[in-house]
Amino acid sequence: MSSNPVIAINQAKIANIPGSYETMMKIGPKVCITTASHPSFLGFEQLLQTGIHPMAGRYGGGAVDMSKTLNPVAMYQYTVWKDAASHEEMHHDNFNEIYELCGGCLDMVIEGPWEPLYEIIKSDLPQIMGMTDVPKILGDAFSKGQPVPKVALASQRTIAIGEHWVMDGHEKDFEAGAIATLTWMKENIPGMIGFMLLKQFGVSAIGSFQLDPEGAMKATLGANPPKYGTNYGSDKPNGPPIPAQTPTQYLVHMEWESPDHAHMGIAHAMVDYELRTIHNEGVMRHLDRGPYYMFFAPMMEQGLWRRKLVY
Repeated sequence: MSSNPVIAINQAKIANIPGSYETMMKIGPKVCITTASHPSFLGFEQLLQTGIHPMAGRYGGGAVDMSKTLNPVAMYQYTVWKDAASHEEMHHDNFNEIYELCGGCLDMVIEGPWEPLYEIIKSDLPQIMGMTDVPKILGDAFSKGQPVPKVALASQRTIAIGEHWVMDGHEKDFEAGAIATLTWMKENIPGMIGFMLLKQFGVSAIGSFQLDPEGAMKATLGANPPKYGTNYGSDKPNGPPIPAQTPTQYLVHMEWESPDHAHMGIAHAMVDYELRTIHNEGVMRHLDRGPYYMFFAPMMEQGLWRRKLVY
């Protein structure tokens, strides 16, 4: 595993009703504040699904913008950590607080939570900036004769997440093909800001609310939480106790300037002959399942963790 941080993604589907958004804004910041009490917590991104890529998903009934009609809607909460042990330690040490806060969200949850952890295989993500930062960045680049850098404007971009399940023994070939595909896209397609390739290496039992039977069956509204415990025991784990899912799951995380850029940009893998050849042989040839792309918009984020990436 690389020296990069690891990312835990808490995945859930929630009811697309006004009450869900009120609950998110009420409880979400409290969860973030609690999580940030751990010294190895590096940052987070909370993403809410806005649609899918109909061509990439091969579903004709889907659309880029389904924010009003999609129900339930996916909510992905990235938390970024120095290592996997730190993530599990946070959940262990703050179990009572997290249990109470998350218990206050369950009336909007349709599926989940499920919390896999991912290794960052490759990243080409820029820093997140505000509009007032851009002139200085561009001015510095011009004055030094450097290429104009890409920046990600805070809360003004579309994030596409593509799920890929890779055939056993094909992982290295897939990684090389995916990186070649994404690099070509970054260099040639307007509106692409950056990307990450993520590989799942396990699932957090307690982050997925997979408690032991005694805890799962304890009737409480959160003020009297059960004792910390899962089917893997009550000791503090050194990493995600649930094994990595098979076949191996990879996520492609892409950032685009707008939904239209993401829609047209990803479609290049089907309609541009050069890219199609790279993608077909480097990615599609190695899959058991996928790719399926969902579109997300950032809700809340603290993106300083990007400075920790070694790529």
